[in-house]
Amino acid sequence: MNGSLNCAMVKRADELNGVGPNEAVEQLGYGLFKLTGEWPSVDQKLAWRGMWEHSQKVLPALPKDSWVAFEYQLPMSNERIDALFLGRGKNGRPTAVICEFKGWHKVREAQDWLVVADGEEHQHPEFQLLNYLGKVKNSHSAADEFEIQGFVWLYNLACYGLKFQQVRAFFENEHDAVKQFLASTIVQGLDEDEARKFLEGTYVQSLHLFKAIHDNFDALKRGALEALCATGFAPSEEQHRLMQEILESLDEDERIAFLVQGEPGSGKSYLAVLLLIETLRRAGKMDVKKQNVAVLAYRNNRLLNTIRKVFATVQPGLDAAIKFFRDVAKPDSLLPVFKIAIFDEAQRLEEWQLQSAVYRGKVAVFLYDEGQRLNMEEAGVRENFLKAAQSTGYSVQERRLQGIYRVRGGRVYHDFVEKLLTYPLELIGPFVFPNYEFRIFDEIEEMLEAMKAKAQEGYQVALVAAFTESPGDRDNPTKKTLLNLRIGYPLYSGWDHYQGKDLQIYWLMDERMQYPQFWYGRESNHLTHCASIYGCQGFEADYVGVIWGRDFVWRNGRWSIGSNCEDTIGRPPLKELVNKRDPRAIPLLVNRYRIFLTRGIQGTYVYCEDEETACLLREIARLVK
Repeated sequence: MNGSLNCAMVKRADELNGVGPNEAVEQLGYGLFKLTGEWPSVDQKLAWRGMWEHSQKVLPALPKDSWVAFEYQLPMSNERIDALFLGRGKNGRPTAVICEFKGWHKVREAQDWLVVADGEEHQHPEFQLLNYLGKVKNSHSAADEFEIQGFVWLYNLACYGLKFQQVRAFFENEHDAVKQFLASTIVQGLDEDEARKFLEGTYVQSLHLFKAIHDNFDALKRGALEALCATGFAPSEEQHRLMQEILESLDEDERIAFLVQGEPGSGKSYLAVLLLIETLRRAGKMDVKKQNVAVLAYRNNRLLNTIRKVFATVQPGLDAAIKFFRDVAKPDSLLPVFKIAIFDEAQRLEEWQLQSAVYRGKVAVFLYDEGQRLNMEEAGVRENFLKAAQSTGYSVQERRLQGIYRVRGGRVYHDFVEKLLTYPLELIGPFVFPNYEFRIFDEIEEMLEAMKAKAQEGYQVALVAAFTESPGDRDNPTKKTLLNLRIGYPLYSGWDHYQGKDLQIYWLMDERMQYPQFWYGRESNHLTHCASIYGCQGFEADYVGVIWGRDFVWRNGRWSIGSNCEDTIGRPPLKELVNKRDPRAIPLLVNRYRIFLTRGIQGTYVYCEDEETACLLREIARLVK
């Protein structure tokens, strides 16, 4: 079976009989490279050997014409399922059985769905399997056609080593029980076309993160984090461990600052929201007006207002825990000290705010990405955080989120974007982004039509644009004025690029009403408005169309400052830096396009307004297969 199958290896059950561990590990390693662009680690190869040895003992229980897939990558995340069995159940319906293998020898339960296995902390495998089941049932294009089941197999662990309440689990020396379960669950084979429906399945966005929190808030108030599993929005093991570490530090006497770095899509904003909810829950009071327990601070008022709206609907008054940087991180001795102060997008803190920000929480958490600094006055870099923490007497814990959870292209795509924005002539293809679409369009109408087609298929699409051609009409944010027109003719800048085209696309301006509806309410699908860099940071859509403007252009074999910019927000504003050809503008422009190119979960479409830059991008796009 060939094609885009989202897994490292897939074969009919009868084809796997007699395949030795060396051959299997070699095939899995090559398959993983084709799937993700990365070769397996030594630990991964050892885990495969254990999995292979035990799976070989139960495969005879399956019909010969059923299918087995290993390292199946979920189309809605970069998480991989160890093994997937495909066939027909007793009712004749196509059936997919998820298996999570664990080779642990010694394990004890910790707390909050974590365990300590062979000396290391991991997510409880029950939580992990529930998360996989939730993702498949809610966000997989073939979910309606398949019965979905699953089990955990801890093949080196005695049955008394771990408790399971919601999923089936098998333990050491229970090969016969596993065979019986598989034989009773998959009773017939499945033809290749039907198996492909699952293996080539795509992500169907059925529930936004904020909606998942909204719909499951009562359960989250009770501490039932597993409620998010059913929606497919449970935290990853990495996020889960870090959240638990931060929450445990609240019980210590020491004042601690956590510096958490993470690239675009690594789950920083998600982690921030869960930390806030869980801290308030543990304090026993969700009424934030009665107790200075926790605060979550942002500079991005578009994201802030969106989250406030969600929180206000689930519990009136809870939105008061969401504040602006300026209301929390200011030198005022009368401001409260919270049990925990969380700063999302902390790279956007200014230098004069840093020390006060640290002191504002007994535990201070800074979630940041230096590569997303937008303006000169933003001082949230590691060196400055360390200096601020030391000056206030706080100990420092540094952590890095390694996962890439938003963009389906994963690490390979992120590395491609980084090289594109720094040394594009060093890009040597072909590049394969599994389950991710990167396209450059010659005409904007072609890109808009492609996005409309995706919207009609049920995906969420959104337009983002370089802050050029018009500055936005802050006095009339919702009106169709010349200041608000970003794509069309005539433009405020006087540029006639869109003359003769029947286009009118306006800036998204109203922070309280338009932004929540654009991103959270899916009004972005109308393609009548576009978001600037300030209106897309922290947000996402399935497919994002990027309008690459005249501010960052390719000239004489290198990236250069362009000819036009309307961004007047910074100190000094980017517009001034561009007009003066100040080289300090280059890293800020790189950061902007890095953000633009990583908003799309499943695809990024690009239309470039500068022809010379467009030529470069078209040449690079030819390297993408």
